[in-house]
Amino acid sequence: MRRLVRSTFASVAVCVLAGSTVIFGSAAPASAGGADKDVCANVLRPEQLQAGRNAATATLTPEVVAAVSQYKSTHELFAKPTAAELAESAAHAARKEEMFAKGEIKGQQVSCAGRSTMASGQISWMYHYGQVTNYFCGPAVVSIFSATVPGSSPYNLNQWDAANYMGTPAAGGTGATAQTNGLNHFVGVPDFGWNFYGMVWMSDPPSAAQQQDFYNRLVADVGVSSPIAGLAWEVPYGPHLVGHPVSQEIGHWIAIGGYNTSPSQVWYADPATTVWSSVPAYSWLDMWTMEVILGGYGYIW
Repeated sequence: MRRLVRSTFASVAVCVLAGSTVIFGSAAPASAGGADKDVCANVLRPEQLQAGRNAATATLTPEVVAAVSQYKSTHELFAKPTAAELAESAAHAARKEEMFAKGEIKGQQVSCAGRSTMASGQISWMYHYGQVTNYFCGPAVVSIFSATVPGSSPYNLNQWDAANYMGTPAAGGTGATAQTNGLNHFVGVPDFGWNFYGMVWMSDPPSAAQQQDFYNRLVADVGVSSPIAGLAWEVPYGPHLVGHPVSQEIGHWIAIGGYNTSPSQVWYADPATTVWSSVPAYSWLDMWTMEVILGGYGYIW
């Protein structure tokens, strides 16, 4: 096994995340879209939907998972959640799961939507935007959600508008609470009528229960035409997202909009296409590998 060490090169974090102070603001969504938005105008080509799907991938060995966990235990790329943030996360998840169970959350009907099951599902029109600066993965993901989720959220949401609302600082990235605020302001409230999105924190490595929750919540959100936002923490020479330089430690937001159970995979849009030419807009990745990458932080659903 290759030992996980910090790169001898300058460690690059695409979106080094700031603290999770709640940001309030009044910046309005700018750009075309609104209630007449036709998401089906963006149905993706088969090669975009299928590239890497069902591909055999090497399973992470227990030794690699342990090495990743050891590295993360002695480093802190982002601020850890406070007790209040953990309590807020649990309360939001409980409320949302109850609403799903009662049938109180329903997505708008989309004519081009494929049938989602517990075995597979995919938002076949999920938009992709490259981040306009090397620290704008958070605003780019908000723009991806805004264009993708049916409703009044706009197409082509200006990433600077999203960044200004969330308080994304120069070269400082977007914290978990700020990212949640941005998703709710630009997408959750306009499209679902409430603060639909909440952060879920995962241990490192994720427990079996957290793995099941991740899968169940991805199925639930994809079923109402919404991705989830993953907060990736990639460590030097550990598992990385497709096309990311493996020698670097990277913190990064992505939009996860599909899943497959045989084999177990997730499908995501990566805004880092404008940072590294090796990064594809859409990729399928082994689900456990993704969960290990999210370990220590988590996702917004």
